[in-house]
Amino acid sequence: MENTSGKFIVIDGTDGSGKTTQLNLLKAKLEEEGYAVAVADFPQYNTKSAGLVEEYLSGKYGQADEVDPYKASIFYAVDRYDASQKIKQWLDEGKIVLANRYTSASLGHQGCKIDNPLERKVFFNWLYDLEYKIFEIPRPDLTLILQVEPEISFQLAQDRAREDWRGKTTDIHENNFEHLKKAEQVYVEIANTLPGFRLIKCTHNNQILSRESIHFLVWLAANQLVVHQAKVKPGFESISSLIGASEQILKNRDLLFNNNNGNNNIQNNQPNKITETPKPTDDFPNFIPSVPELPENKELSLPKPDKLMRLTVEKISPEAKIPQLAHPGDAGFDLYAADYYSITAYGQALVSTGIKIAIPSGHVGLVWDKSGLANEGITTMGGVIDSSYRGEIKVIMKNLSEDIFNIVPGQKIAQILIQEVKTPILEDGLITDDTSRQAGAFGSSGKF
Repeated sequence: MENTSGKFIVIDGTDGSGKTTQLNLLKAKLEEEGYAVAVADFPQYNTKSAGLVEEYLSGKYGQADEVDPYKASIFYAVDRYDASQKIKQWLDEGKIVLANRYTSASLGHQGCKIDNPLERKVFFNWLYDLEYKIFEIPRPDLTLILQVEPEISFQLAQDRAREDWRGKTTDIHENNFEHLKKAEQVYVEIANTLPGFRLIKCTHNNQILSRESIHFLVWLAANQLVVHQAKVKPGFESISSLIGASEQILKNRDLLFNNNNGNNNIQNNQPNKITETPKPTDDFPNFIPSVPELPENKELSLPKPDKLMRLTVEKISPEAKIPQLAHPGDAGFDLYAADYYSITAYGQALVSTGIKIAIPSGHVGLVWDKSGLANEGITTMGGVIDSSYRGEIKVIMKNLSEDIFNIVPGQKIAQILIQEVKTPILEDGLITDDTSRQAGAFGSSGKF
């Protein structure tokens, strides 16, 4: 296949996420499609350029949190500089270059040592200047971050047999659960904020997905870059915009989340030969149900159907679901996510619902928390939808918990109440009426 210029794709992410496996699968798929592929593996173990990296990972300079992130990052930057000339040559030859880890690894593993978000951003800027301006190493076109929860990645790292470095199976990063937990949060942070990064979630219901399922997501992301021969758009893009938000995603939902063959558990997470690329299934179930009909119930005194207010709801995304009443008599209609999101501890995200609602004049849509989510520390912010608004309904979600909160399409995220409002006429004047409270403000009614 003729290429006018090469493309540079990095596969990185949390430990135990299967980076090497996915890189090899992607390499095989690209070669099958006719592309010339070259691979760079970092760190370059057992070479002079990786000498300080090996000493650092062995614990010679102390545990992970005892080594300054700026110092450790220089070790890795020198190693990447050593490989930069051959990477540039491959790109000039029009090859697709795949890298197992890259600058992103320092962003995650060294950035997680800095708790203050502002100081961490200063570190990110410094690292970019060091690697891309001073050392002038090639900048990736696409970096895929494979995400696995630390509880799972820690076990996988302990069970893994690694043969690339002095016979060791783990290093000071993989042996430190707290480090892995912080690194995961920073990986999610950079995937959601830095240009050219994409997050690939590799687990569902606390189980790791099969290699085939993860490969399918990786291939969808990489294929868009390769086919269109264009740079990845800067800034954060949700996964549906990345892979097209097409019916293909819907047809493969069963492949991703219903691994009934037992290949998605940790014990079976061992290398298997893949004979073909996963194909979309034809029996994908309908997961866009209609609003349940309200049963006849005299006690509820429900109005007749012809007296009920009717709202027009437009779905603008294949993953969208029409808002539903969970139970007859509920005040709010459940709202559902139309995309994948990972919200870090104390972070927030603007979550797409994939729908528009034509709220009639004289009414307002109020977005409220779901009690179950609120109990987990997940709340909503700024939830007033005016009757004149005709854009997509999006929900600002805030994670007040200590853990990463993951969202998948079709998941309940909030509820919307449609209420009648009266708009008064405001007049400039004096307020002279007497009330029992008068100007009593905060705490004026007492605690009890």
